[in-house]
Amino acid sequence: MNPKLLRIVPILLLVLLCQCGAPQPPRCVRVPAASRVPASTLIATAGKNWSVLANPSRKTEWPTAQAEYNSAVGKLFDQLACGPGDWNSRAAHLGTSIAPPDAWQTDLTKLDAMFPASQVNVHSVGTHQTTDGIGVPLVGWKKTSPVGEKRSPFILPNGLPYNLTTYLAFDRSGPPVWRFPKRWLDNDLAIGSASHQLAADWTAPNAFFWQMCDLDDLKIQNVIMPERFSEETGLYFIQPYDPNKIPIVLVHGLVSSPDAFKNIINTLAPEPWFREHYQLWLFNYPTGNPWLYSGMKFREEMRAACAYARTKGDDYNLNKMVIISHSMGGLVTRSSVSAPGTKFYDAVFKVPIDQLKVSAATRQLIRDTTLYKPLTEPKRVIFMAVPHQGSPVATFRAAVWISRLIHLPKKLTVELVDATIQGVNDALKGSQAKPDMPNSISSLSPKDQSNIALTHLPLPKNVTFHSIIGDRGKGDTPNSSDGIVPYWSSHVAPVASELIVPSGHGVPDNAEAAQEVKRILKLHLQR
Repeated sequence: MNPKLLRIVPILLLVLLCQCGAPQPPRCVRVPAASRVPASTLIATAGKNWSVLANPSRKTEWPTAQAEYNSAVGKLFDQLACGPGDWNSRAAHLGTSIAPPDAWQTDLTKLDAMFPASQVNVHSVGTHQTTDGIGVPLVGWKKTSPVGEKRSPFILPNGLPYNLTTYLAFDRSGPPVWRFPKRWLDNDLAIGSASHQLAADWTAPNAFFWQMCDLDDLKIQNVIMPERFSEETGLYFIQPYDPNKIPIVLVHGLVSSPDAFKNIINTLAPEPWFREHYQLWLFNYPTGNPWLYSGMKFREEMRAACAYARTKGDDYNLNKMVIISHSMGGLVTRSSVSAPGTKFYDAVFKVPIDQLKVSAATRQLIRDTTLYKPLTEPKRVIFMAVPHQGSPVATFRAAVWISRLIHLPKKLTVELVDATIQGVNDALKGSQAKPDMPNSISSLSPKDQSNIALTHLPLPKNVTFHSIIGDRGKGDTPNSSDGIVPYWSSHVAPVASELIVPSGHGVPDNAEAAQEVKRILKLHLQR
């Protein structure tokens, strides 16, 4: 190799390593050139236009006044966000003050970063959803423990995004006051005797979270090495639990993470009725485990979350819960809201559970996986591209090869295999050979015993079901497929509605599917 090139290689490696660190929120270290206007000039411009916006008789001037006000406040915020000192000292330096925090106003001392929403790349999250109005949309960020490290229950890994808007109020004598309302709570702003809408960027906080969070970077690892990432199995509240709102639980599928629903969240977030009545819970789990085992973990996490929720108030809205599930997540969901009887147990074991020659811990694991009590809180379930009868793709040679790479948790490979060998030789048709434990891929085969058992479980009558199914735009139902799941498997009855959308298996990314979710959620409120 050329000696000069040899000297350059270490430098290039160092540069590459420096680029591989964890992503960081945008920080202002220098006021942008366009914002280097004397603060007194910007405050005067904002104050003049605030007076116009406060006067309903000057309504024809409002569009121009709003644009000039927002521009001045945006430049002032650039100055407020840059430089030494804390927020209050920088605000005082500008000749302004910051409103004290309360239930509606953000406590800036609790945030690790805050920056204009315009600095976030939103291309990965569907249509850019914004609301025109007064103020400058911001994203707040509070760091949490990274993926793989323990944190308080129900807290998102990496960090919490906050949808904020800032405006400078001239409501009283003295210096103007910065306010930072929590935009998901506030819609309107009273200026004098006039009412205005607060500006908002609904997409930026959602997009920024997925830029910062590692959950969506671990999709392959979660399949191949599910035990390594079992720490992240759990429910995450996007906002603190509110007993006055109905939980919507999002359950993703194979080789996926909760980011499968980011486009749906992006569609729902701008809707005032959604923010007023609903709250989002994200269920994350390593998708290499067989779905029946993931269903057990889902019920464990749901029961813990519901017990926590009941400490915060009555459970009236908790018992109106909605679950939106995609792909294998639909099997996790359907099994968890259905009374299993002995269908799942009988699909594997041929002797009563008390006759199994296993440890008490293994017996309990089998009981929790196959002979459980269903969840009672969910009252409506939306299936999206769910393989109710399995997927033929799971039997393809490539899928079988990938399936053999999956390393299941010891709890499954040791305890349950031992249970099968020691106590259920009849289930193995007399074979003494060590069986292959099912994993996520093999358990999606149409011939898998758990899938067959699930088809014999009727949909519970106390839950309302809906199906959204993709057909790749070919319109050839009932002979259609979304490329992974054929219609004969994704169709289930009886359901309150079934919608076919022109989509592949990624139905949650489809615009028509998102609109159908909105329709169903509105219907749920009416009933």
